[in-house]
Parts: sequence; C-alpha cells; structure tokens
Amino acid sequence: MKLTLPDFDHLMNLARNKPEDLEKLRNQLIENTIQSAPKSSQRRLRGIQFQVDMQIRKSNNPMAACVAVSELMYKSLQELQLSLNDPETINERLKTAKPTCAPADVICMSEKRNLKQIKL
Repeated sequence: MKLTLPDFDHLMNLARNKPEDLEKLRNQLIENTIQSAPKSSQRRLRGIQFQVDMQIRKSNNPMAACVAVSELMYKSLQELQLSLNDPETINERLKTAKPTCAPADVICMSEKRNLKQIKL
C-alpha cells in the first residue's frame, strides 16, 4: 500500500489531537520506505531505524528526541565524510577497534539430541 505524506496542516492536527494516529502514520511510512528499498539494504535500514526509535524512546520530551536523532545523523555524516576524505583513518580505526562485548561460551544445541536431558 503506497502512502503519501499528508500536508503540514494535517500533520499538525494529528500531532495536537491524535498523536497515536501520527505515530501509526510515521511507522507506516517508514515501513513502506524500507520495503521499497533493495532487499540487500533492508536489514541495515531496519537496524538504523531501531537506533532512531531507541533514541526517541529514551528521550524525555520531543525536543530531546529531535536533538538525539540529529546527533545520530550528524555522527553518521561525520563518519561518511571521514571515510570519503581519509579512508586510511577508517581502516586503522577498524583494525584497532576493541570488541564491544566480552567473548561468550557457545553451546552447540545440535549435540543435545534429547532436550529432556537438559535441566533448567
């Protein structure tokens, strides 16, 4: 289903009187945009949208959410500019980057033929 962005007055009316409908519209437009992207890009787009949604969720008010999302976009643009203008710096950063989490033990569940043997 193809949605178009309503005019400003309609969006303002939704924001003032029906914020839940505005949120539904926002989610539908985002989903349509992701669905219209190439399949190879959709997972990355969903990841970016998750980051945006989390910034919005942890913000105390709409202005704080706007600032947080703007900062997220600004950092992304800085990284893009750096990678275009100085790709060696990015390569060095990737080589020396520390893992963001500690290694974990992985249990191979395919070796456990009978799940009833596993005691919880």
